[in-house]
Amino acid sequence: MGSAAFAVFVATRAEMKPIVAILPPTRQSAYRSNAVVRVGVKDRDLLLAQTGVGPDRANAAACRLFEEAPIAAALSLGIAGGLSPHVQTGDLIVGDQVILRSSGQVWHEENGSKPKNFACDSDLQETATTILRRWNDRHSHGSILTVDSIVSTSEEKRRLAAESGAMAVDMESAAIAAAASARSIPFLAVRGVLDTIDEDLGIGFDQFLDERGEPRPLPLTRYLMAHPFTIPHLIGLGARTKAICARLGLLLQELSTALS
Repeated sequence: MGSAAFAVFVATRAEMKPIVAILPPTRQSAYRSNAVVRVGVKDRDLLLAQTGVGPDRANAAACRLFEEAPIAAALSLGIAGGLSPHVQTGDLIVGDQVILRSSGQVWHEENGSKPKNFACDSDLQETATTILRRWNDRHSHGSILTVDSIVSTSEEKRRLAAESGAMAVDMESAAIAAAASARSIPFLAVRGVLDTIDEDLGIGFDQFLDERGEPRPLPLTRYLMAHPFTIPHLIGLGARTKAICARLGLLLQELSTALS
């Protein structure tokens, strides 16, 4: 992997904070990209970029960072929805490929369109899987689907699972992989399962999240006043997110050390 930095992409503050908290103290960033945190692990720099939610923002953030610095590898970390009945809340999914869902359908080679499947780097996969096995941590190995809107119902998750064969769904990984692939940068996605395939989230996120996927205080307050029954569920999702991303921070630290 050489001595160049690892680019690590995370969508939201709620995912970024537990990851950064696990790592050594941050260094001042010399990079122009929005929300980039520079962390040193031994002789390796990690550039952690907060992208905002959605494939367009993730791709744009990746392209900006790749233009600003030499990058040894790109990682997409964060939460995802489960698409397989065999994965449980909290399981980490080590991606073997990521699939970009475009215009309401999943594109594959046989569609006659440009493929939008991106393979994850085999060495990165092997190293991540070896670490998780050593920890005896619950994990699976398979495809991750990227979509452009929040998937909150079990019905939609089952439909996406049938179309794609993926184990989990997120909103960023394949878009980051596309930018990495165009520059021949090794890529890996590792996502933690926030909600299983049978779980309906039952929350109107569009009523209080801004365009980057961050909560707006006043709309959030209004939503919670109108839907007080969602408060325990939101607190639970926040706790799950924090626990998942703390483990991803530990994995990132081990990965950067193992590949130095």
